[in-house]
Amino acid sequence: MRTATLGAAIALVSLLASGLSAQGNRRTEMTIAGFPLTSTSATPTEYDAGSVTLGSTTISVNLTTNSGAGGFSPRVTTVSVRCNTPCPATGTLAAAGLQWRRSDLGTWNAISTVFNLVETRTATFNGTNDPWSNTIFWRYVLTWTGVPPTAATSYYIQFQLQVSAP
Repeated sequence: MRTATLGAAIALVSLLASGLSAQGNRRTEMTIAGFPLTSTSATPTEYDAGSVTLGSTTISVNLTTNSGAGGFSPRVTTVSVRCNTPCPATGTLAAAGLQWRRSDLGTWNAISTVFNLVETRTATFNGTNDPWSNTIFWRYVLTWTGVPPTAATSYYIQFQLQVSAP
């Protein structure tokens, strides 16, 4: 695989609660670090192992304000991830070959164009899970017959944060 790139993350923040205008200064922020991830070549050892490691990204969720009308605590925070369409954005590699997993779990998940749950935590303002973070590892599955060594492909990854009252 010549080049595989996970493009700059597009953070989509969705505050899911009724009447946004009545919520005052309630804010929850998500930051994403670690993009872009690039692999410029795959070695025979990686082909034998069946995948090439692309690196990791970190998501952080922080309940930044709990004052004003409508402030609430605790909050249920849910982070999801998907590949933005078209997926991949460029190149000839298949979307299904791109996989992700949380650092605290051993199961790899194929990326898709629909949002897939990364993690849900209940956070209490300036208390439990405020802030919280996790790391996501990325890899691309390789086969000697199915992935050309010179395939150049880019994926744009989109994260979503949903916040609601428990």
